[in-house]
Amino acid sequence: MKYILISFNSRNSVLTFSKILSNYSIQSKIVSTPRAVSVSCGLCVKTDYRFLKDVINIIHQSKLNGFDGVFLYTRINTTERIERIY
Repeated sequence: MKYILISFNSRNSVLTFSKILSNYSIQSKIVSTPRAVSVSCGLCVKTDYRFLKDVINIIHQSKLNGFDGVFLYTRINTTERIERIY
């Protein structure tokens, strides 16, 4: 399993970014931010890894305040790994 998490410092930015992704027909979900990601607002946007390039382009275009980072979540069997990729 592989997906990306987009973290912000405010819940409003999380909600706004999720709606922006929806406008680009990119499916996303708002989830609790894992502790390994950061001490952000507690929520982040989760989407499929295949949208990584699109997500980064949208981040640049949207210029939302409070952007914290993009993280890759990988799970193989019971091993989980989270790393900052942008």
